[in-house]
Amino acid sequence: MNKEEAYKIVYEDLKTHRLFRGIYDGRNGSRKFMYGISIVMECVAVGVSEETREEFIKEFTDNMIKSES
Repeated sequence: MNKEEAYKIVYEDLKTHRLFRGIYDGRNGSRKFMYGISIVMECVAVGVSEETREEFIKEFTDNMIKSES
């Protein structure tokens, strides 16, 4: 297994959790905490590919906006 395949396995596993996709309690949760999660997830996503990173950023941002509405 190469490094990109390993990152993909970890990335896909983490995305099974709503929090790691930017879905949270926007009323009682912490935006700063979510940005911390975003940074770590972005690092994992870029380990898969630049395209995966871009898709992640869009999905995470969209989900945070929805969570905060």
